[in-house]
Amino acid sequence: MKNIIDTFLNPGSVFKSIKEKPEWLMPLIVVLVVMAILSILTISTTRDLISAQQIEAMKERNATDEQIEQAMKFSSGPIMLVFGGLGAIISTLVILLIFAALLNLFIPMLGGNGSFKLVFSVVSFSALVKIPGNIIRWILIFLKHSLLVSTSFALFVPNLDTHSFAYRLLNQIDFFILWEMLLVAYGISITNNLKKQNAYILIFALWIASVLLSVAVGGAFGRH
Repeated sequence: MKNIIDTFLNPGSVFKSIKEKPEWLMPLIVVLVVMAILSILTISTTRDLISAQQIEAMKERNATDEQIEQAMKFSSGPIMLVFGGLGAIISTLVILLIFAALLNLFIPMLGGNGSFKLVFSVVSFSALVKIPGNIIRWILIFLKHSLLVSTSFALFVPNLDTHSFAYRLLNQIDFFILWEMLLVAYGISITNNLKKQNAYILIFALWIASVLLSVAVGGAFGRH
C-alpha cells in the first residue's frame, strides 16, 4: 500500500523498489476496481442522458417503437450497471496489457533491457493516476449533468464544435494521461535501464500515435 501512495508522492522510490522486486497485482486490482465503481456511478448519474442518446440513435436507424422500448428496458435495469462495470474492467486491462507489450517490444531496440513483468509493473502503478482523473470527471458529470466533460486541452477552447477535428485532437491531450505517460517513461528508464531520452521518445511516440488513431477513428464514426 505504501508504494501505491508513493506513486503520487515519490514515484522514483516506487520504481526503484519495482526494479528489485516487480509488483503489479495490487495496483492493477486497485485501478480496475475503482474504474468499475466509477463507471457504475457514471451510468447511475446519467441514465436519462444515455437513454435519450439511445432513443435518438435508434430513431435515426428507423427502429420500431417496440425495439426502442426493449432497449429502454435494458438501459433502465441493473444489467446496464453490470455491463458498465465489466466493460470498464476489461477495456482498462486490455489497454494496459497492449501498452506494456508494445513497450516491452521496443525497449530492447532502444538500448534497454526487456522484461514484461517489469514493464507491466511500471504501467500498473502509473495507471493509478487514472483514479483521480476519473473521479474529477465523474464529479464534473454529476455537477453539470452532462457527458460532455473534459480534463484536457479542450478546456482552453470552450467554444469549439465538439465534432470538429481540433476539438477531438485537443480532447485527446488529457492532463491525467499526460501525467501517466510521464510516470511510465520515468519508470522504464529506471527499471529497464533505458536512457531517459530514449524512454521519453518511446512513450510519447506511442502516445502521439494513439492520439492520432483515436482522432481518425472518432472522425470516421462521426461522419456516419
